[in-house]
This record gives sequence, structure tokens and C-alpha cells, in this order.
Amino acid sequence: QRLISEEKVVALLGEVASSSSLAGGKVAQQFGVPMISPSSTNRKVTLGRDMVSREAGNLSLANSVGVGPKMVKVDFGQDIVMIEYIDGTTFSQWLDSSPSKGQLQKFIIALYSQAKKLDKIGLDHGQLAGRGRNILVRDGLPVIIDFEKASTKRKCHNLAVVDYIADRIAVMC
Repeated sequence: QRLISEEKVVALLGEVASSSSLAGGKVAQQFGVPMISPSSTNRKVTLGRDMVSREAGNLSLANSVGVGPKMVKVDFGQDIVMIEYIDGTTFSQWLDSSPSKGQLQKFIIALYSQAKKLDKIGLDHGQLAGRGRNILVRDGLPVIIDFEKASTKRKCHNLAVVDYIADRIAVMC
């Protein structure tokens, strides 16, 4: 918990031992921090969570309109969703780097475009606001990640959330 709350980590690499991954996974899930546990073999690590099928289904839908990292492979037997590597930073880290007004405008226009696409297909991400962990910035452009908790069953608020983000950025300028 200290790593997440004090050190502000944005992802965790799980333990080799499944028992440690189980303990750490509960904390990571509570704070919404992704955790990768490549060596844990105990099915309890993902038991009771349909996260792989939800992530795969929602990301596939987002990819169909050009949003999110490209999904490379899904292995339901191993509970793996493999996505392209995004060489970038979190949105909040990018903001801390003091991008220019022009860079901010370019970013917001692209983020609006992605939010509009998600709203049009009826996929509400549900976790775009907050600490900026679900928006990465690659070459000055947004990449929306982590579609596990996205939904086609609730009203879409992606554009409204981007309005909120744009307002926060405008205050900074």
C-alpha cells in the first residue's frame, strides 16, 4: 500500500509466489493500480474476476474505432491479454513536464476525438478522471488504457469527463 499511496507507482510487477501476489493484488485492485504477475500459477490470483474477458472484449471494441493500445493476443487459459507496448508517460506525469499551450491543445483535441468515438459505440470507460493513470501520453498524444471496468451497459460519460479534464488544463494555462 505504501508503494501506491506514497511512492505513487502506476503499476506493479507481481511476486513470483502466488501467495504474495494474492495479498498484493487485493491492494492493487483497491487502488485501481494494474498488477502483472507473470509467474503466479495459483488460479486464485484471478479467481472471481472476469477481468481478462472484460478487458479483451472492451479493448477489442475500442480498437474497432481506433482507440486504445492494439490488442496483440488473448489467452483465456493463461488469463493473459497482450497489448502493444506504449512508450510514454502517464497523463499526470506529462502535465508535470509543463507542455506548451500548443501541445496541450493538440492533446485535448485528440482526447476529445477518442472520447467521442467511445461514446458513439456506447462504451463508457468509467475511469478517465482522477490521477490520470488510465491515459498515457505517447509523442504528445493520448492513449486510453485499462478497459477492464469499461461498460456498454451504462450511459457514456467519456465526453463529459474530457470536458472536466480540459477545464482543469485551462486553469493551468
